[in-house]
Amino acid sequence: MALGGFFWLADTLTPILTHVNVERDAEEILRDMAREVQAYAQQNAPWTDQTGAARNGLTTDVYREGDTVVLQLYHTVDYGVWLETIQNGEYAIIMPTLEHFTGEAMDRCHAVEIGEEGLVMGEQ
Repeated sequence: MALGGFFWLADTLTPILTHVNVERDAEEILRDMAREVQAYAQQNAPWTDQTGAARNGLTTDVYREGDTVVLQLYHTVDYGVWLETIQNGEYAIIMPTLEHFTGEAMDRCHAVEIGEEGLVMGEQ
């Protein structure tokens, strides 16, 4: 299964975040965005459909792992990894879609990059 996604780490000790439920807000924002991400991937997948299964099988999921909120975009067909990697990624849609939405996701979540630790929500 080919996977990709956004990962937000919530630093609940940061003083600027004391008045915000970071995980809940990020989860709501990413759930709203998930529909847009999925629709974009399905509409912009660069391959020619034979059955439509791969295009219709592009799916998003939003879930929490501890204090991390994840928006994941993935294929549900077995050959999805092949589509993502064949001909040096010519038919890839997962990473191009995530790259397309990264800036918008960061803006909507008011994310602040904190280096190796990932991203946190806060005022910029």
